[in-house]
Amino acid sequence: MAIHLRKQSGKTINLSTRHWTVMLTLAETFGWSPAGTIAPVGWNGPGEWEGAYDTNDGQLVSDDDAKSLARHLHGAAVSDQLPIALTDVINYIENAAEARGTAIIDVMRMKPDEFSDIFSPLLMFLYEGSFYID
Repeated sequence: MAIHLRKQSGKTINLSTRHWTVMLTLAETFGWSPAGTIAPVGWNGPGEWEGAYDTNDGQLVSDDDAKSLARHLHGAAVSDQLPIALTDVINYIENAAEARGTAIIDVMRMKPDEFSDIFSPLLMFLYEGSFYID
């Protein structure tokens, strides 16, 4: 599954769901407090919108929240603790998936160096402010 991030201007960036989850968790590890997303236009799902970042329903991430996410990921990127934190986050996410019964074969395990190509484009995108998760 993929996460498609889109600006109102039409600019986009695509990430795998697992990479997006790692980025969100890494940002939280470095102090980001998610504000919660704004419900998609016309939301009439079961119950109230819960502010999820991990679905692709067309929800909006506010300008302040996007920039805060960028600042905390930037802090992670320049930290000398990044390699350890990234490894810990990956292990946490994969262990949680396995605890829910999702088998992860060795070839599918994430490696910290997979994220180097994603960091800069994602940071630039996030620093530009609000976006939709499609």
